[in-house]
Amino acid sequence: MTDTRSALHRTLGFRPRLWPTLISLPMIVVMLGLGAWQLQRLAWKEGLIERLETRMMAPAIPAPAAGADIEEIEFRRVTATGEWLHQYEMPLIGRPEKGTVGYHIVTPLRTNDGRVLLVNRGWIPDDRKDPARRPESQPTGTVTVEGIVRRAGLRNSFTPDNEPGRGMWFYVDVPEMAAYAKAEGEDVPDYYIDELRRESGPQLPIGADPMIGLRNEHLQYAITWFAMAFGLIAVYVLWHRRAEREEQDARR
Repeated sequence: MTDTRSALHRTLGFRPRLWPTLISLPMIVVMLGLGAWQLQRLAWKEGLIERLETRMMAPAIPAPAAGADIEEIEFRRVTATGEWLHQYEMPLIGRPEKGTVGYHIVTPLRTNDGRVLLVNRGWIPDDRKDPARRPESQPTGTVTVEGIVRRAGLRNSFTPDNEPGRGMWFYVDVPEMAAYAKAEGEDVPDYYIDELRRESGPQLPIGADPMIGLRNEHLQYAITWFAMAFGLIAVYVLWHRRAEREEQDARR
C-alpha cells in the first residue's frame, strides 16, 4: 500500500486524499459516461434526420393502406384525394405557434377509394377555433391533400387523456378519433397525415413546414458533460497540489 501511494505521489505530484477522491471519482465517471451516451444519441439522431430528409424529399406516393409498417412509411410524403368530413373536425389543444395560443385541426378525409384518413390540417389561433369564423377553411367537394405520414398515439406522461365527449383532444388517437367520426369498422389506417403548408389559397389552417426539423443538440450536451468532467479533474488536481504545498510548508 505504501509503495502504491508512493508511486501515485511520483506520478501525480501529490498523494490522493480519501474523501475528496471518494466524492470526486464517481462524479467524474458519471459525467464521462453521460458524455459518451450523448455521443451515441448524436449518431442516432443524425441517422434519423438523414432518413427523415431522404423520405421527405422523395416524390409523393399515394397514402399507404391500413396495416403498412410505420417504420417504413413514417415521414414519407403522400397524397390523397377525397372529401373533408368537416362536421367531425377535432382541435388538438395546447399547440402554440410563435408564442400565440392555438390549436391544430384534425379533420377526417373520406377518400375516393373508400378509406377514412385522419389529417392534421395545421394550426389556427385560439380566436378562430369556431369554424364559422374561418369559412375559407371549410372547402366542400373533392380536394387533394399532400402531406407527411406521422406516427399516431405519441404522448408523454404529462399528456392528459382525450375527452371526446367534451371535444377535448390532446393527441392523435386513431381508434378514438375514428369512433368520433363514426368511422368504426371502416378502412382507417393507423397513422395520420400532417398536411403541408400551401403556397396559395386559404391561409388557415397553417400547414406543416415542408422541411420538418428535428432538434439535434446532443453534441453540445456531450461537450458540456466532458467539460464538466475535465473541469472537476482540474479542480481535484489543483486542490491536492495546493494541499500538498501547504503541508510541506507547515513541516518546514
